[in-house]
Amino acid sequence: MNKINLYKEFFTEKEKTIFENGSLKVSLFKYSTGIEAVKLSNSKGYVTLLPFVGQQIWDMEFLGHNMVMKSIYDEPMVCKDFYGESYGCFLMHCGLTAMGNPTAEDTHTPHGELPIAPYKDVYVIIGEDEKGRYISLSGSYFHKRAFEHNYEFTPECRLYENASTIDMTMNITNHKDLPLEYFYLCHINYRPVDGSKLYYTAKHENIVAHHEVPDNYPKELADKTNAYLDKLDHDMSLVDTIDSKTQSYAPEIVFTCKYDADENGNAHTMQLLPDGYSCYVSHRPEELPFGVRWIARTEDEDALGMVLPATAQHMGYLYCKEHGLEKYLDSKKSITFHITTGILSPEESEIIKNKIIN
Repeated sequence: MNKINLYKEFFTEKEKTIFENGSLKVSLFKYSTGIEAVKLSNSKGYVTLLPFVGQQIWDMEFLGHNMVMKSIYDEPMVCKDFYGESYGCFLMHCGLTAMGNPTAEDTHTPHGELPIAPYKDVYVIIGEDEKGRYISLSGSYFHKRAFEHNYEFTPECRLYENASTIDMTMNITNHKDLPLEYFYLCHINYRPVDGSKLYYTAKHENIVAHHEVPDNYPKELADKTNAYLDKLDHDMSLVDTIDSKTQSYAPEIVFTCKYDADENGNAHTMQLLPDGYSCYVSHRPEELPFGVRWIARTEDEDALGMVLPATAQHMGYLYCKEHGLEKYLDSKKSITFHITTGILSPEESEIIKNKIIN
């Protein structure tokens, strides 16, 4: 395994390659907004990350399919307070001291400090393991608050030579002399495609649609979404076909799903597209027991968070505390979460579909 440390002065607006071996390639560039980006490529596509800004994945395309959510942002913007100032990424990490939408009584920013956490220790890894040769981007964010927190968060996005999916690991290390109370959610934002079908290893009776349409939302749109929520309370299978004409996700609907795992401990979720390809997520419920589903379909945002693997629900710190959903990591201990996501070929999609329905 080889490691290449990255520094901001390496990045220019003109894309440049810093590593290439066969189909694997690592290149660096800067968006016009000044945000640095690392592009990991192979023969099947690419994934573009923001190494110094939350290690967000901003863009991803495999097998000719760019399935990132629609947003009002063509490029990542500089954020001063929270991720909503530049929300158009494919994936962002959420937590750790708080996660979800804050209530009026909460004091944390939406989804906590991780989405736009500033990384200083950033590097590319060139390696090979039992799955083959790979390239990855990783780095560590150190969150230190006197008498409160001292944790290290280290994500890694790994792309293998012949893969159309990425393997994500997220490691948390508690450096403080007291247990770390934490919350984590991986926000994966695909784009919904009408006519697609959702398949997943969660039973309909283990899914709850939350009635959370804002009171001040335009009445006509609110009435339509509330009516659709009432239908979901009686028939959750209505979600399984993507159809903007008969469904209403304005401004959004959030679901909580309890997933079943397969014999290897993995849960599976896919949006099977009309052309036979699919968007795919695999996670481990033993690590991330809540499958939060977030769907937003408006003129500005069109997003299918078909599963956001999480340690807790999405309703903010105080709600999680009141319901005993917080997790603790002992002093000097570490924990790692694992997620795979990307685009599957029609042949691969059929295999996963049969695995889910059987």
